[in-house]
Amino acid sequence: MDIVKHIIKKVEDTISKYRMLQRGDRVIVAVSGGADSVCLLAILHSLKEILGIELAVAHFDHGLRPEADEYETGFVKSIALSLNLDFVTKKGGGAIRPESASLEEKARDARYRFLKDVKKRLSAHKIATGHTLDDQAETVLMRLLRGSGPSGLQGIHPIREKCIIRPLIEVRRADIESYLSSRHLRHITDSSNFEVRHLRNDIRLNLIPQLEKYQPRIVELLGRTALITREENRWVEGKAERWIKKWAETGSNNDIVLPLSRFKGLPEPLKNHVVRQVLKMTAGSLRRINLLHIEAIKRLTMGRKPQARVILPDTLLVRRVYEKLLFSKGKTEAAERFCYFFERHGAFHLETLGCTVRFDEIERNALSDLKTVPWTACLDADRTTFPLMLRNFRPGDRFVPMGMTGHKKLKDFFVDMKIPSDIRARVPILTQGDQPIWVCGLRIDDRFKVTSSTQKILRITFDAHGSTLGDYQTK
Repeated sequence: MDIVKHIIKKVEDTISKYRMLQRGDRVIVAVSGGADSVCLLAILHSLKEILGIELAVAHFDHGLRPEADEYETGFVKSIALSLNLDFVTKKGGGAIRPESASLEEKARDARYRFLKDVKKRLSAHKIATGHTLDDQAETVLMRLLRGSGPSGLQGIHPIREKCIIRPLIEVRRADIESYLSSRHLRHITDSSNFEVRHLRNDIRLNLIPQLEKYQPRIVELLGRTALITREENRWVEGKAERWIKKWAETGSNNDIVLPLSRFKGLPEPLKNHVVRQVLKMTAGSLRRINLLHIEAIKRLTMGRKPQARVILPDTLLVRRVYEKLLFSKGKTEAAERFCYFFERHGAFHLETLGCTVRFDEIERNALSDLKTVPWTACLDADRTTFPLMLRNFRPGDRFVPMGMTGHKKLKDFFVDMKIPSDIRARVPILTQGDQPIWVCGLRIDDRFKVTSSTQKILRITFDAHGSTLGDYQTK
């Protein structure tokens, strides 16, 4: 069998199966100088006329091995020039250090940022990387050892973000070496690939050879497992996407809000996918999120506390607020304190709240409709006297909620109304002296309501559109 033709045909079939390329595509080929990337470039170059594509070569110098990096860059450049292809390179900055515990992750992030920048600069359509079937098997084992669930066991996707493609994902590394040998193509061997302090290297050099004693086809079987898991996950993810589209809302601070009662009724596997997708929508990726985080969020929804939170990596925050589940990124800022005094009727701009409040005195017979509407209150003007004050909630505040006869602590009122604790501090409280007479947007004090004997009405109206007022409704 002609190994060269066999491998080229296999790669061509993979490209076709996953629809990786279209005629006219300009492809950035990521070439490190190692066997996989040199093979990738050589095969794509042999297929470029058949596929109708253009190629360019990109090489990222991580700057981790000064004695070898310059040589590798020159080696890759010589390959690109011999094929008459555009060549782009960049040397990494000083942020990546060999002793860093997250060296691999930082190096990968820097490399992909560079490749995406090259893609943009050259108006390319795709980025091709040299991931192989062996890389796939190593990834599945690595994630299994780290406790990943089914989503992690999908392994390396043949296509990522619609533009990053892996044409060698179904090719064994041994076949790649045979291909290079048959074509007398040189490549560079990175000495760091043999350092077992990196988990992936340890899996490749020690664990997989041990597993092959029990199952010689372990690499192929792990690749197949990733494929099956990926297909099944795709089906469940579709259901999760439809559920999110139907039920998720956007909160006042751009939180993603899920209805807790609906979420609780989902099957457990679907809950996992809904949480993962909402986290990804919130943070942009699932980097550093694992199964333990997903389980913690689900426990949050089943707990007895009406308000609780789970803090996740990268400033992700998931809060249970009564019957809602809120996903947000970034620290929640404390509410700004405010206190405004009003000596007369008129309109006043409230800079802290980003809105305007208006006080108007109206004859009782001139106002036929006393129906409560959000951010408007009608009070008995004879019982309400200036100056009035608008301020934040203070511990110990009490009032008589309209419709009741006895006093109620404002804190207890908020609990009964299920007003989240982080919103309570933003609720404006209108007071006469130090006595709350309107919990703005929620309830007036019963002693200041309009009655049949009322002659004049003090109407107070907030222009709350676009303001920082809390995410709650008039009750």
